[in-house]
Amino acid sequence: MIEGRIFLFFVGIFICGAILLQIKKARSGAKPEFRSIPALDAIDEAIGRAVEMGGGVHYTPGVGNLTTRGAPTMFATMDILAHISEKAAGLNVDFVATTGSGDVQTVSEEIVRNSYAKAGRPEAYHVDRVRYLSTDQWAYASEIADIIRTENMQANLMIGYFAAEALVIAESGQQAGAIQVAGTTNAYQLPFFVAACDYVLIGEEVLAASAYFSDDPVAVGSLVGEDHGKLLCLALLVIGAILKTFGTDFINNLIAK
Repeated sequence: MIEGRIFLFFVGIFICGAILLQIKKARSGAKPEFRSIPALDAIDEAIGRAVEMGGGVHYTPGVGNLTTRGAPTMFATMDILAHISEKAAGLNVDFVATTGSGDVQTVSEEIVRNSYAKAGRPEAYHVDRVRYLSTDQWAYASEIADIIRTENMQANLMIGYFAAEALVIAESGQQAGAIQVAGTTNAYQLPFFVAACDYVLIGEEVLAASAYFSDDPVAVGSLVGEDHGKLLCLALLVIGAILKTFGTDFINNLIAK
């Protein structure tokens, strides 16, 4: 009944243990150093450029939601939103976040409100800073294009769950001359972002942003623990390939248990 699952069970135990251990280490102050991710570092550059140009900053997490469609990605983008909105509030630059889902809208409103309070400018927050557009991806993209064009958005930040509307938004920002930082875990949309944007977060770099910006021990520990799981899988692949070359199916048989 459990044939083929025993090995996966122990791999799961290993990864969970690695995550818990790294969270404990992070809470004790032993936090690892992250490699520099140019696209994440460019976010502050983009906001600074908007200040210099006398324009605004636009941010959108895409068309996902917090329950089904791209939920892990959308949760990660909320930490990015917190960083961007607090930075924008501190620099007193016009900031607008747009959403295409009711639950994302509710959470985003609270995050941006708290960011303005943390920056010491609660009076600068108003409801129009976080705008719910539409669940229809084309109406959503069209509204964003209009906001970028008519409200002089000099920084267009698009990090989250995107589908076919990705190029419409990116092209609108490119035509407006805005500096653009984009990212998504949807591999089939990455070529469009690469073609139209200045910096791009690729795949798991989006998920790493939570630990990169928040410095939260749980986020940091989870990220490092997951990397240990990836190293285990990579080691099994390499060892399995070597053993198979010499005619031994030990790793194959182990995984099949």
